Amino acid sequence: MPPLGALLAQVALNGLLLTVFGLVFKNYLSNYASEKGKNLATKEDIASITNEVERIRHEYNSALEQMRAQNQMRTASLDRRLEAHQEAFARWRSLVGNPDEVHKAILECQDWWEKNCLYLEPEVRQAFVEAYVGANSRAQLVSAQAGSTEILAAWTKVRAFPDLLFKAVQLPPLTPVEEKSLTHAASKV
Repeated sequence: MPPLGALLAQVALNGLLLTVFGLVFKNYLSNYASEKGKNLATKEDIASITNEVERIRHEYNSALEQMRAQNQMRTASLDRRLEAHQEAFARWRSLVGNPDEVHKAILECQDWWEKNCLYLEPEVRQAFVEAYVGANSRAQLVSAQAGSTEILAAWTKVRAFPDLLFKAVQLPPLTPVEEKSLTHAASKV
């Protein structure tokens, strides 16, 4: 058996080694736990940020898809809307054309309006009705040999239509030559 002094020295050395090892391990363990905690917090932060980014991305994509669908619908209906405005102009021309056929033109305008009014801009829709109602009033006033003021008032409603139509579809208004031609055609009435 070793002497007591050597045993005590061995125990002291082992205690010292254990203390040093414990301090090193404690420091390491403390740093390890701290880093693990930071990593866990960072992972949670990243997860939270990722979820927020994904939520915003989803909202953006949903809004983008909705806008695309609306634009696609507008584009699809644009041709039909322009066609309806063109047809309205042609119908209007029949109102200011041959005075002997104005009643037939008014009935055709009414029938056409019932089938196509939704494709017209709201102002154009209203002006179209006012035009064919004005044409009817004008025809009745002319037949009754009413005063020129009443006839002119009815004609003004008819005449107002193309400018509203061109503005709605963003076309230039009638040129002076076109206006003169229409006025000349109306004066034959």
